[in-house]
Amino acid sequence: MKKNIGNVLALYPTPAVVVGTEVNGKVNWLLVAHVGIIGHDQIMLSLFKKHYSNEGVKQTGKVSVNMVNEAMLVRADYVGCVGGAKADKSDVFIYHKGEAGTPVIDESPLVMECEVVDNYETDTFDNFICKITNTYVDEDCLTKRESPITTS
Repeated sequence: MKKNIGNVLALYPTPAVVVGTEVNGKVNWLLVAHVGIIGHDQIMLSLFKKHYSNEGVKQTGKVSVNMVNEAMLVRADYVGCVGGAKADKSDVFIYHKGEAGTPVIDESPLVMECEVVDNYETDTFDNFICKITNTYVDEDCLTKRESPITTS
């Protein structure tokens, strides 16, 4: 028998990702737990409106989504707990600029560079609708087929 526990979001846990963007020309990182698939080529990042990173996503229209591996957990937690308006988090991860110009964490096993195409705002969250422009994956994570999903 099932028990009704009310209006509860019960889809946790979701994958931990660190989003990277630039705010006023400086790289900033933020741990995000609200990531959703809305199509084969689009995702949604739901960020609390008070996050400093939101400003950068709005300024640049670009963001990277970096999957977190076990070796990154302590630093990922740090960038989720410390505000970018108060601390420079640009050197927490070694990174390079991806082909679309977003900061890509070198040790992340899977990274998507995204272009923001819309923002569905609620009272407390910016819900950035993002088109995936590039996906980078560590070669040792690939199988014979490079991508299980095609968008054509």
